[in-house]
Amino acid sequence: MPINARKETPVSMRFRDDDLAIIDRGAALTGLSRTEFMRRAALQEAQITMLNESVVRISADAFEAFVAAIEAPPAAVPTKVAERLLRQLPREH
Repeated sequence: MPINARKETPVSMRFRDDDLAIIDRGAALTGLSRTEFMRRAALQEAQITMLNESVVRISADAFEAFVAAIEAPPAAVPTKVAERLLRQLPREH
């Protein structure tokens, strides 16, 4: 087998017809095959799950700095940013 060759393993799944219709519609809207659409969705869900379970280890000093930062009062919004945000608000009639 060449060095960069990927081994692909078929996976069999059972779906209700209504669920499969939704999956097929999503695949069609993205221009992907059903298999590729489901593969991407499964990988994304697995990655999100793993990220949510990740443990971040930091030193005691770094943790104290983190806690101080999130407990500190919020900084004032710069005037130019506040003006831009206000311009984006919907106007009342």
